[in-house]
Order: sequence, then structure tokens, then C-alpha cells
Amino acid sequence: MNKRSSKKEFLLIIPIIVLVLIMVPLFIPHKEPFFQFAKVSNENYAGNYSVQVYFISWYGCPYGGSDSWGLYIALSNYGQLNVTPNYSDVEAVPLTQNQTVVGAVPGLIFNSFAPKSIVDFHPIYLLNRIYPNGTALLPNGTMIPWSKILSVELNELKKEVPSWVYNLIYEYQIQLPYENGEPIAELGNPPHIASTIIITGPRGTWMLIGYDQQVYYGAPGVLALFARQNPYAPLLLLEMIQQHNIPPGLSFIYEEGVQINDIILKAM
Repeated sequence: MNKRSSKKEFLLIIPIIVLVLIMVPLFIPHKEPFFQFAKVSNENYAGNYSVQVYFISWYGCPYGGSDSWGLYIALSNYGQLNVTPNYSDVEAVPLTQNQTVVGAVPGLIFNSFAPKSIVDFHPIYLLNRIYPNGTALLPNGTMIPWSKILSVELNELKKEVPSWVYNLIYEYQIQLPYENGEPIAELGNPPHIASTIIITGPRGTWMLIGYDQQVYYGAPGVLALFARQNPYAPLLLLEMIQQHNIPPGLSFIYEEGVQINDIILKAM
């Protein structure tokens, strides 16, 4: 092969390499924030040098109860939390990938947060309880039928949070298909906005819908079993955390706190 022919083939290969480099990102699976934290944007929605943490949930949510312990551990580094120990509604929750447990998950209701750093926290509760008789209770005490939960939640969310929070939740819970072509909000029984954590700061925005299965898949189930065996489980667990005495069987709570704190630091 002469030098001219070799050079010609090399020049033909260059556009192919460039095309492959352009196309490769299109085929890389996009990590979605369903049951795992994922970076959903490089945008700093806080608009300044602060880190803003939003927790959207409801009083009776077992996944929100699971999330609350890690949030408490992480956010205690950045301010003063006022909380109320709480039990979720009784539901079948995951213990393993093949087994569920029926029970109430111990958790915390976040009443307020007094920041002592650049990190701020905004807990938003859209519902109080969901009853098996086809009704639900709003935080203000109003009863509504199951058929109205999702529309009422979306209307309330639009009033209580910045538009970017609403838009992210609408995109990932209402518009995007999650399972069998259904969006995640429609998969609940009844359909409702799933508990969500959003963390935004100068280095981008992260999101978690549900609880973090990457840290520990059976977190809600283990917590429900702990509640069966321990009266006043939410208060007992809160005291254990405050005394830095989390038992080995519940160490995933601490691991979740570390995970959330790591993302807060990434967002700074």
C-alpha cells in the first residue's frame, strides 16, 4: 500500500470516528432517579451559592418514613431540626426482592429547620393519611376521594414550591414512563405523588423518588419489623440516633445519611 492510499483511508476513517463519538452518548442508558439518587440537571436552581434540599412526601408514606432517618442524620450537620416521631400507614413494604412485610414504618415528620450554614431544607407534606375505604385526609383535615388525590396534590405542589421543583416532579412522576409504560405517580394504590428528595446547588441538581434501594433494598421492611418488636419505635430510634447508638441491624440508616450528605457536598 502506498503512502497516498494509506493517507486517503485515514482521512475516510476520521469522520467515522467523529460520528461514533457523537453517537455513543445517545446509547448510554440514562440513570433515572427512581429508587436511587441520580443527577438530573447541571442547573443550579438555587440561583446562588446555597444548597437547597426539598423533601416532598405525606404523613402516612412508608417510603417517606424510611427517607426521614437519613435526612435527619445528614441535615443535622447543617442546622437545627424540629421533628415529630411518626408511624406510616400500614402497608405491604419490601423486605427482600421476593418478600414483603405488612406493617407501619417508623419515621419522622419534619416541622421546621433552622439553617446554620449555606444548606437549607424545605419539607412539604401533600397528604396526611390514605384510608382503605377510598378516602384520603389532607394536612388541613379535609377528606377527599381517591380519584382526586393526584390532582389535589399537583395543585397544592404548584402553590408551595418553586416552579422548578414542580416541573421536575411533573416530568419524572407524571410524564416519564417507569413500569409497563405507566408513570410512577399512577402506579400507587391509589395514584399519588411519591416521596421525593431534591438537592440543588452550584454544581447541579440530584433527585430521589421513593427510597434509596441502592443503599439497602429492604429498609422499609426492616423498619416495620423493628416497630413490631419495639413499642414507641419512632421515638426510640430517634434517641438512638441522637446518642450515636444505632444498632448494627439498622446501620443502613446511617449509610443513607452519609449518602445524602455526600450529595449535599457534591452540590456545593
